[in-house]
Amino acid sequence: MFRYLIMVVGLCISLAACSSPHVRTPVNWRYGTGSNIDITNNTRTEFYRGGKLIYADREAGGGAGGLLSDRITGKRYYWAGGGGLPTEGVVVPDKAVIEMVSLYDRKRYRITVDLPANLAQQMQQRYQIGERLDQRNRLYFGLAPGGYYEVVLMGRGLGVSPDLLLARGIAEEVTDNWYDKKFPIGVSQYTVTLQNFDKEYGELFKQHPIPLGMDWAPLMDAYRANQPKTDQQPVK
Repeated sequence: MFRYLIMVVGLCISLAACSSPHVRTPVNWRYGTGSNIDITNNTRTEFYRGGKLIYADREAGGGAGGLLSDRITGKRYYWAGGGGLPTEGVVVPDKAVIEMVSLYDRKRYRITVDLPANLAQQMQQRYQIGERLDQRNRLYFGLAPGGYYEVVLMGRGLGVSPDLLLARGIAEEVTDNWYDKKFPIGVSQYTVTLQNFDKEYGELFKQHPIPLGMDWAPLMDAYRANQPKTDQQPVK
């Protein structure tokens, strides 16, 4: 009898814990970085929670996605590159610091951004899209020429859209990197990479000028506005 009572009490405690709104459940999320019309190299990633560093890596992510020449000539601007790096076991952050080198600008930029308090809930929300389920659990950091950045919450590639804009602004140009001071970008760093970039895309950019800085904002807003709205059936 005593053993039976212990089992009942234990079950009740377990059920109460599962139903408690204060219990944190693991969130499967990932991040990516890239650009809408540039080639970038992600050189620093740091995520924080409650002021503590919870994740860091170097030289991971970046890029521009495929068909860059066609996108330049066709003025097709959308966030691409950075396939989304897994962060297994890492809690959802409330702050991010991302550094990327822009080949177009020949500069290193730093994005420092506070993330929404309800980011975990947004990532966990699933949507029924036909016979599939998708959720926006990919945190993407996009850098455009002129230092314009957006932080966007994207789906897993199974159909949920539109992307959700979390933050945007002008990234800080990094001037306190000792290595850059000793080996300037374009002089002692990325020299061959920049030569190849100019050879392949330099003339195209001259023929098809692009926006800079905050002039990107209305273009990226228009892109999101034209994305299919497939998030009409949230799963409770």
